Amino acid sequence: METTSDWTLIERCRAGSTTAFEPLVRRYEGPALLLAEALLGDPDEAADAVQDAFVRAYRTLHRLERGSGFGPWFRVILRNRCLDGLRAAHRRLRAAVEDAAESQAGRVEATALAALERAELAAEVQTALATLGPAYRQVLVLKEMEGMSYAEIAREVGVPEGTVGSRLHHAREALKRALLARATAAEAVS
Repeated sequence: METTSDWTLIERCRAGSTTAFEPLVRRYEGPALLLAEALLGDPDEAADAVQDAFVRAYRTLHRLERGSGFGPWFRVILRNRCLDGLRAAHRRLRAAVEDAAESQAGRVEATALAALERAELAAEVQTALATLGPAYRQVLVLKEMEGMSYAEIAREVGVPEGTVGSRLHHAREALKRALLARATAAEAVS
């Protein structure tokens, strides 16, 4: 079975085909979901982010330069959508905490306790990964889950390779500390 190249499909989309984008979605959807879930930590939010990113990619196919790879271009769109989602969630959380603190101090503790209980239901590694800052989580996911080289990560993120190396080092150390802390806490309980 012959696989149609990305560029053949892109050219068909640009020519008005409404069905030529579907094979691109099928080709990149699985890795995109893994990346989005690793960045966002929630399967439903990840699925929404991937869907939004595909819509944005379809609408902006005319911006993709001939010879550029669809996969890396799409990952940038997806990563930006995920980072926007993380920023929005952070703003909502901050506003909710501020509102709760103003209305009743006890509600802040209840909100924090509920968040902790939800985190305990998540997988240990995913929970520890979620403790990392977005810049650290991003390079760690691109390196470890996407298998990208330092140079590829540097190009995608827009920072020097040395910064990628530094962020990876700090991300791995923070992830190790988070996992050890969770393991120690689990041992103390049992």
